[in-house]
Amino acid sequence: MNQSLLQRAFGVSPHYRCVRVDYHWGSVQFHLDLKASALVCPQCGSAHAVIRKGRRSRILQTVPIGLKPVYLVTEVARCQCRRCEVIFEIDPPLPGRRCITRASSKSLSRGGVG
Repeated sequence: MNQSLLQRAFGVSPHYRCVRVDYHWGSVQFHLDLKASALVCPQCGSAHAVIRKGRRSRILQTVPIGLKPVYLVTEVARCQCRRCEVIFEIDPPLPGRRCITRASSKSLSRGGVG
């Protein structure tokens, strides 16, 4: 249930899985862990030659659920490819930017919104 909510409502990449949910001071914190399938070298495309070289935590605030603030507590893995020796980090689990196109904004203004 948590995984489906994170992917559909918050746009979290399927390369992350929810390991636990905490409720602190009126907020909801989803703790995400990186799946091994996400460890792919961006330069040569190898998945078998990638090793972890460290990690750091990152807290991302997202849209609230009701009046409760929601945070994604995720790891940002630092990796190295043994084949091409490039060092890289896995991006946080946020979706790409989305914007309203001109056609969409015109249709919204005709509908009486705004």
